Amino acid sequence: MTTDSRPVQTDGQAAGNGRPCPSNADDFFHRALDLHRQGEAGPAKSLYRQTISLCPEHVDACFYLALLHRTMGEPEEAARWFGRAHELLPHEAAIAYELGITRYSLGHHQMAIEHFQKVLSLDDTHWQAAYNLGTAHLAQGNTTEAIRAYYQAAQLNPQDGDIHFNLGLACKRAGRLDEAMQSYLCAMEIAPEDAEVHYNLALVYKELGCKDEAIASLEIAVALRPEYGAAHGNLGVLYLDRDKVDEAIACYRRLIELDHNAASARHILAALTGETTVVAPSSYIADLFDSFSGHFEERLLVDLEYRTPWELKSLLLADPDGPKHFARLLDLGCGTGLVGQIFQEISDCRVGVDLSAKMVEEAAAKKVYDQLAVGEIVTFLEQNQEPFDLIVAADVLIYVGDLDRIFATLALGLAENGRFLFSTEFMEAGEGYRLRPSGRYAHSFSYIKAVAARHGFRILNTQSANIRKEKGQWILGELFLLGF
Repeated sequence: MTTDSRPVQTDGQAAGNGRPCPSNADDFFHRALDLHRQGEAGPAKSLYRQTISLCPEHVDACFYLALLHRTMGEPEEAARWFGRAHELLPHEAAIAYELGITRYSLGHHQMAIEHFQKVLSLDDTHWQAAYNLGTAHLAQGNTTEAIRAYYQAAQLNPQDGDIHFNLGLACKRAGRLDEAMQSYLCAMEIAPEDAEVHYNLALVYKELGCKDEAIASLEIAVALRPEYGAAHGNLGVLYLDRDKVDEAIACYRRLIELDHNAASARHILAALTGETTVVAPSSYIADLFDSFSGHFEERLLVDLEYRTPWELKSLLLADPDGPKHFARLLDLGCGTGLVGQIFQEISDCRVGVDLSAKMVEEAAAKKVYDQLAVGEIVTFLEQNQEPFDLIVAADVLIYVGDLDRIFATLALGLAENGRFLFSTEFMEAGEGYRLRPSGRYAHSFSYIKAVAARHGFRILNTQSANIRKEKGQWILGELFLLGF
């Protein structure tokens, strides 16, 4: 997780007057300015307009009327009058700058960029314009240009912590993690009591693999701001990675107190304290996989040596009496689309559904699905109108304890001669299912057999398998092929 960029900054400069105006126009203007300073917005606005009526080229009246409109929450009118002032004095940096600020507030980021560039062409020492140019580029996703502008601002005003903070944010988004770290360290020297700086520095340390440093920065962040939920959440994850279970439990209890991602925190707390719940919350699953989406597949295949979709396909095709080609395939929990790729040659139409919008984006990029949906799988099945010949759930049921509702909807969504193919994590002893400290569920063979029978399924084939590695050790699982 990251924070948004720091807000745009104004420099408080006023425009110089343009051409001479009638003296009574100046009298109106100065009366308007006095009222403006006293907070009398209505009368000030009226007098500014009278000034402009008498002298349409009164730049100061246009400029301060624009400032007044912006203060009153009327940015469109502010842009209009800043624009008029800019037409009258196109080479005045202060006017171009305020017009850029207003355009940015309206979401007109490209126009804001052009105005900030104009300011810098007029005054290359204008650090606020460089800073806000970076912020506008960042809003458009132009990280390279944002970084260049922030570096210029930092050279002009090296003691401004917000510049270094946003430079760090832009560098992190660009994957330039070492530069991001240095920027946040500079921001920390300037503002050592800023919890957000320590938090964002921790996220960079985490991505660099410097987990002890990340923990130290997060501990400072929560000490500075005890209600900082995101910091407690990331700290809990890192504590678990370091097997500091008691410390992690304290973090998740704190999240519940703060009502910050409380459903997910309760799930993880249950897993760590030996409680078995019925199902992982949808918000927990969506957030988990949204956070993994950018590097999920590489980590899964390389670091965790994941082969489950291929092994499921082999189990399916090993059935001597079963079909070898399927008209409609449904990929439950499609993730980045591995199942869609692997089963493409034995299916005509492929549909995928996943709780994680970012995972669905990754799957869409593979262009192997005819339809993709973001949503909860039971709801999707309940709303489905046309049955599927093959339904695959690779590492999906491990986030569900009680499988009855899923199997009931699967029975309705599967064609008469269809096949249901899925994986589970192996339960070493006992009956039923159990929530593990990992936050995933393990199911016993007898439980799967009983649930399948209750909903009209037969187990056609099954085999044990190494699902994936976790901390260097294999997670043992089972693969199932079901039919009616």
